[in-house]
Amino acid sequence: MKLQFIDEPALAFFQNNSHVDIRAGLTSFGVFDKGSAAISTPIRLGVVGTTATVDRVRDWLEDCKNGVASQETKLTTLRPSFPGMTPQVFGTTLELSDLTTRAVSRHELSAALASEQPLTRLVETFLEHARDLAAKSGLHVLIIAPPHEVFALGDGPRISEFDPPIDELQEPAPEQRRSTPSSLNFHDLFKARAVDLPLPCQVVRPDTYGFSLGGRARDRKLQDKATTAWNFHTALYYKAGGVPWRLAKQPSSLTTCYVGVSFFKSVTGDKLMTSVAQVFDERGEGLIVQGGSASYDKDDRTPHLSRESAYQLLADGLATYRREHRTMPARLVMHKTSGFNVDEKAGFAQAAEGEKLEVLDLVAVRRSGTRILRAGESPMVRGTAMLFDEKSGIVYLKGAVPYFQVYPGAYIPRAIEFVREEGETHASELARELIGLSKLNFNNTQFDTGDPVTIRAARRVGDILKHVPADKKINARFRYFT
Repeated sequence: MKLQFIDEPALAFFQNNSHVDIRAGLTSFGVFDKGSAAISTPIRLGVVGTTATVDRVRDWLEDCKNGVASQETKLTTLRPSFPGMTPQVFGTTLELSDLTTRAVSRHELSAALASEQPLTRLVETFLEHARDLAAKSGLHVLIIAPPHEVFALGDGPRISEFDPPIDELQEPAPEQRRSTPSSLNFHDLFKARAVDLPLPCQVVRPDTYGFSLGGRARDRKLQDKATTAWNFHTALYYKAGGVPWRLAKQPSSLTTCYVGVSFFKSVTGDKLMTSVAQVFDERGEGLIVQGGSASYDKDDRTPHLSRESAYQLLADGLATYRREHRTMPARLVMHKTSGFNVDEKAGFAQAAEGEKLEVLDLVAVRRSGTRILRAGESPMVRGTAMLFDEKSGIVYLKGAVPYFQVYPGAYIPRAIEFVREEGETHASELARELIGLSKLNFNNTQFDTGDPVTIRAARRVGDILKHVPADKKINARFRYFT
C-alpha cells in the first residue's frame, strides 16, 4: 500500500502551450485549435424561444461580447473574469441576426401546456421551429431557450446545467433501479427527438442569461456571472466543431483511446438494460456507440453484457474511431461502473485482438467508501491517491486544489475507486489518467469536476438514448448530446 500525490495534469492550448487551469490557459494562449479552418468565423447562431426569451438571450450575448467582470475579490483564480468571445481567445466571434430566430407564440405555448402530454407537445413545438431554422444554410449551433414554465414540468433541481452531477459512479442493484421512476425533463426529451438534426443544440435555462423570477428564490445553486459566461461560450465553441483544449500529450505515451460503458433502462423500466459507450481520444472528442442488451448477474447483482454483445460493442466503437481518425490507437482503456465478468473480458479481448491493439486495460471505476484522513480541517487535496497494489487504488478527483488555494466544493469529497481487471498499466498511471479525464468536460471550465469524462458522458448519453425511438438514426458525435 502506497500513499502518493499526483501533480495536476497539464492541458494543451494554442500552439501546444500548457497550463494546469482551463480558464487561465484560454486567456493566456487561446483555444487549442485557434485559427483552424474547421472553425467558422463568425460562428452563426439560431435561437428558438418565446419572444421574451429570444430577446433576453440576444441581449445577454451582446452584453458578454466585451467580457464579464468577476465579482470575486479574493479567489480570483477560481472565479476569473470572462474576456469575451474574442478572436484573441477563441479565434472567432458569435453572430446572431433577427432572421435566425424563431418565436414560439403564446397560443402555441398555452395549447401545449394544456394538452394531455404537455412535455411531449412542448418538445414537438420547439423542435418544429428548430427544424425550420436548421434548414437554413450557414448556421452552426441552435440555442433552445424555453421559458420557466417549460422547465418546471418534471424537472428536478440541478447544480449546473453545464455540469449535471453524478451522485454515484456505480450501477445500483435491480431493486433500487425499479424503485426509482424514470424522470422526464425537457432537456433530455428534446435532445432525444433532435438527434437527427443537422445542427447541435444548446438548451439554455432562463436564469443562465439573467431572466428575472420576480424575486423568488430558486432551487438551483447559481454560478457567478463570469463563470456562467465562460461555460456557455466554451460549450458553443465546442458544439460549433472546435477543440477548446486537450490533455497535454506525453512524448513517450502510446496513442490512447478511452471508452466509458454505462447502462440504462427503457423509459417504462420493463426492458433489459442496454449498454452505451463513449469513445474519447486525447483531444476529448466523444463518439457515441450504442450497444445491445445487458442483464443483471444473479451473483454480483450488477449489469453485464454477453460475450457477443461485449465484442460487438467494442468492435463498433473501434470502427467508429477508425472512420473518424483513419487509424487505430495503440492502447485502449475501458472504464465500466460494474466489474468485468468472464464473458465481457473475452468479448472485449476478441474485439481488441481483431484490430491488433497493443494494450487493452479493463478498469472498473466506482465511488469509494474508503476515505483518507488528514490532520487539520481542510479536506484531502485533489490528486491524493492510495495505491493498494500495482492494479488498484483510490484517487481524489475532488478536494482542495492547490492552484485555487481553496476547496471549491460544498460537501466532504469522496474518492474514486479503480481496479484494473485486465491489462498491464500500473495503478499510478491509471490514477493520473482519471484525474486528466476529469478535465475534459467542455461544458465546464472549472477543472475539478470530480468524475472522468468517460463515465460522466456515458451516463448522460444514456439519459437521452432511453427516449430515442429504436428506428431513429443518431448522430455519433457527443456534441449533439450535451
